[in-house]
Amino acid sequence: MSVSCVVLNGDFTYLSTVSWKRAIKLVLADKVKVLKHSDMTVNCVEDSFRVPAVVALIKVIRMVYRNKVPFSKKNVLVRDQHRCVYCGAKGRSLTLDHVVPRSKGGKTDFDNCVACCKHCNAKKGDRTLRKAGLYLRTRPYQPTISEFLRLKLKHTGVYRYLVELGIY
Repeated sequence: MSVSCVVLNGDFTYLSTVSWKRAIKLVLADKVKVLKHSDMTVNCVEDSFRVPAVVALIKVIRMVYRNKVPFSKKNVLVRDQHRCVYCGAKGRSLTLDHVVPRSKGGKTDFDNCVACCKHCNAKKGDRTLRKAGLYLRTRPYQPTISEFLRLKLKHTGVYRYLVELGIY
C-alpha cells in the first residue's frame, strides 16, 4: 500500500508529499488539519481512521524557495513521466542516459539527461543518437518549479484532490 498525502503550508502552498502513515501521525499530533480524505481506511485495534489525501499545517513555516529544480535521477524520471524517451516503455526499470555521451563532452544536467530503459540504453551505448539509430520522443529541458510540482503530484495520484479543493 503506497498511498501518498500532500502536505500544504499554513498559507496553502505546497510543502511536500509524505506517506499515509506519516500523515496520520501528523493528524494525531494536531499539527495539521485534514482538507481532503482519500478512499482508504486503516483499521486499528481500538479505532479505524480514514487516510488523509491533503493536509495543511496549522502554523505557517517560513520557506526559502529555490529558483530551479535540483538535478537528480528521481527528478529526471518525474520530468519524463517515468517513460523511456526512446521507446516510450513505462514500468521497465529505468535509468539515466546522456543524449550527448559524457565521453564526447556531454554534461550531466537536465538539458542532456533523459529517462531511458536498460534495453535502449544498452542499444545506444557510447554513441550519438544518429549513429545508434534512435530518436527522442521528447526533448530534454530544465523544468520550472511549478511544472515539476504538477508532474510530481500527478504521478503520486493526489493531483485530483488538489483540483477539487481549488488549489491547483
